[in-house]
Amino acid sequence: MLAEGSLRDLLRAGTREEHERLDAGLDLTSATLTAGRYRRVLERFHGFWAGWEPRVAAELGDEALFGPRRRLHLVRDDLRALGARTEDLPVCPPPPIRGRAEAMGSLYVMEGSTLGGRVILKRLDGLGLPEGSRGYFAGHGARTGAMWTAFLERLEAEAEPDTDAVLRGARATFATLGDWVLGAA
Repeated sequence: MLAEGSLRDLLRAGTREEHERLDAGLDLTSATLTAGRYRRVLERFHGFWAGWEPRVAAELGDEALFGPRRRLHLVRDDLRALGARTEDLPVCPPPPIRGRAEAMGSLYVMEGSTLGGRVILKRLDGLGLPEGSRGYFAGHGARTGAMWTAFLERLEAEAEPDTDAVLRGARATFATLGDWVLGAA
């Protein structure tokens, strides 16, 4: 278990404003969410992941850690189930992250989003979505909680010396994701 005053606490406090901006702007648990808006949001997430995933993979250089956390294929499959051509979608320039510590901060943001996705997934039940169009927000399925805990333990164990860089990576990711997703809203 992570100690009080942990890197997780620092990241949570240090990205609160960016996180709240993104959540409020997306408003994916609202009763006004429609299937069409859901598709548009997924299209923007696709663009973000298409730019972000290769960048973070290269900065981490650790496929054993990153591989099971890849989610571009999930959002791509969802969009195809919704009738979208993913090859025609724009790609977001990745956040300006450099080095492993910043990449770990960036991964903190996206891995944390799997927890929120589980809440959003429940809201999608009433939208009449086609089969195979809800995998992205399902995250890691039944393994979501365990993978989040394992990631936090790994982050805490390896990032202690450069907490500033981890926080920079998290903030840059929230900023880039927020600007990309909300800019099209």
